[in-house]
Amino acid sequence: MKDRLLKHSGLWFLGILLAGCLALPLPSFGAEKRMVVDQLGRVVAVPVKVDRVVCLMHHGVDILIELGAADRLVGITRTWQKDLPAGITKICPALKKLPTPGGLNEVNMEELLRLKPDLVIVTHYAPKDMIQQMEDAGVPVLALALYKARYEEASRLNPKLKNPDQAYTEGMKEGITLLGEVLGVQTRAKALLDFTFKWRNLARARTAGIPRGDRTTCYMANPDLYTYGTGKYTGVIMDRAGGVNVAEGINGYAQVTMEQLLLWNPQVIFVQDRYAKVAEQIRKDPTWGKVRAVRDRRVYLTPEYVKPWGHPCPESMALGELWMAKKLYPARFADIDIQPVVNEFYTRFYGIPYPGDD
Repeated sequence: MKDRLLKHSGLWFLGILLAGCLALPLPSFGAEKRMVVDQLGRVVAVPVKVDRVVCLMHHGVDILIELGAADRLVGITRTWQKDLPAGITKICPALKKLPTPGGLNEVNMEELLRLKPDLVIVTHYAPKDMIQQMEDAGVPVLALALYKARYEEASRLNPKLKNPDQAYTEGMKEGITLLGEVLGVQTRAKALLDFTFKWRNLARARTAGIPRGDRTTCYMANPDLYTYGTGKYTGVIMDRAGGVNVAEGINGYAQVTMEQLLLWNPQVIFVQDRYAKVAEQIRKDPTWGKVRAVRDRRVYLTPEYVKPWGHPCPESMALGELWMAKKLYPARFADIDIQPVVNEFYTRFYGIPYPGDD
């Protein structure tokens, strides 16, 4: 399809690609469809009006809610309850009743076609044959990475990014803008980005000048000694908060040993809210007790909006980085009361005050 579009539209189309334009009318397809370029660099013809969306990517579900487009969801990924925090059902109770015609790596075409989607959103590492299967059936498929990279890395679950901070920063802007264009909610998308980067930049401004040798060393603990290294958003959020990820030497999501952890001896340990039992185990285990973070009682259970499991989400960038920076350097952020900021974000983009604890 891409070759056909390039041949038909010639230099006009090439100019659009080089300019990085996200959505313009598609002359060869008439007024009912338009051309977009997704975050894998794929050319996709999508309806001008997108009313029925199947989202087989949990981060995409979250963002669609923030963009005020939850009512367009007609199907979601099967693993959404595992991959999204429990609080999401308080924000959007309708999720519990939606069909689940596929997951991150597979799709049931019979179930999908019954839903008559205008668009299917998939993760950047969805298998090529899964995407092809849907496109062969005439269903437009949009891939989201939420980080910016060439196809070789953009299509990987664990990418090797030369500059992760820049990749996630530009990729978030690009992804939100793309969804805003496709769904016709550009004003909402801009408001979401403006809020996100206002607070993200404030946190960064107060930690950027800390020399590496003076920065707090951090570790993100997951079950069974799994953690996140370079290429994942965890390293970015820690760096921007003024910390150093002790696992930066590994790539992606990997299992480490207790011996390695004792050598790293992080000053702070973070545990995501969904893994609260891990935090309890760490605090009680005598072996973990040898780690400085445990001795100093600096094992923190993150709120739901700190989501460093690969992809950033707007609330992670807007709120999570600020929360983490305040935990690492409370004196530098003594004048910032994070609760009003959190409540403003949740009220504006989720429609309710923050339902948890921070």
